[in-house]
Amino acid sequence: MITEFAIATAGVALWRNMDKINIHKKWNEITYSKSEFTNRLEKTLKIWKIRRTSYGYDLIIELPYGYTFENLQKDLDIFKEGLQFQSMQLEQNNNIVIMHCVKNYSFKDYEPIKLPGNKILIADGLIEPIIIDMNSFPHVLIGGDTGTGKSRILLLILTNLIKYCGYIDLYLLQIRKNDLGVFQNCAQVKVNSKTLEEVLTALENINRECKKREKLIDNTKGYYSIADYNKANENKLKYIYVVVEEFSFLNIARGDTKEEKQLKNQCLKHLKMIVNVGRSSGVFLITALQKPTSDSIPSDIKAQLCTRISLKIKDGGAAKVILGNENNTKLGEREVIVRTLDEAKGYSYTINHEMIMDSIKNRIIEKKEPEKKQYEVETDVSKLLELLNEINR
Repeated sequence: MITEFAIATAGVALWRNMDKINIHKKWNEITYSKSEFTNRLEKTLKIWKIRRTSYGYDLIIELPYGYTFENLQKDLDIFKEGLQFQSMQLEQNNNIVIMHCVKNYSFKDYEPIKLPGNKILIADGLIEPIIIDMNSFPHVLIGGDTGTGKSRILLLILTNLIKYCGYIDLYLLQIRKNDLGVFQNCAQVKVNSKTLEEVLTALENINRECKKREKLIDNTKGYYSIADYNKANENKLKYIYVVVEEFSFLNIARGDTKEEKQLKNQCLKHLKMIVNVGRSSGVFLITALQKPTSDSIPSDIKAQLCTRISLKIKDGGAAKVILGNENNTKLGEREVIVRTLDEAKGYSYTINHEMIMDSIKNRIIEKKEPEKKQYEVETDVSKLLELLNEINR
């Protein structure tokens, strides 16, 4: 009886752990199939433990002497395909690595996270949310193929900022699109532009603000950044976010009129100034690219965009424009790579109109349309008279 019970218990344990046994088996097949996974002492990559998770498994592995964490990053696709996981993320602690393996990921709904004005929420990183400090990695470039979720990430960033950060200013610079119109009546939104003229006016105002801040943030007084200044002064400077929803609208095109070309050149001139001095002044650019090409964004602006967010991009050349490599060509549905000094991988949160409105409802105020100045009214009348004169000729 005891023997039968022991056999039955062992059988149940074996059945319950068949998934782990299969992972070990596949792992051994992979590691022994390639010589680079085994060092001169005949030690190879070894799994110490397998933990089940809500998204799949965590494999705790040991790196053999001579095989580095960087080597494992390069070989990650071999293990991903061999073990048949959707995605893998690595977490290092000396020669011990936790390999977070995604079998079936359930997309998470956006839940607000309280952050200071210099930090933005981007995605779910499995281990923890992906949050970036703009003081350390200023200015953001978002890229991805159509339908991959760029707008979702931008909406998420702004929703979380607006909910918790009353002491920021937002300039939403849009041309021919109105995806960010949901925020136009929020107290933090200073501008929600629709035309090139409005974009230029906003950028001129922001540039003037940057110049004022350059005088206040004086390193002879020990102020090297907005953070230094705000620690020492009661009158704090607000963080400013300049959001250019689609950067390609500022690129000069063949069909542009002479006036449009001039306006775009002026806009780009001000943007260059903003990204050059914005880090210390607390003025940050966030922009997106629908179809990245080598000339999608001026190189001197792109070089200053320290935070890169990429969803899937099928074309290798376009992928490199965003990340500088082709890692984003291998991403799955709603999978995200966020690159600063290193790369973090995660998934975009689910966010819809109801979630946005519920988060920003306490920030909405009634805004009056600015009255036209007298000279603007006179100009409009004079233009109308000129038009009537032309018709009567």
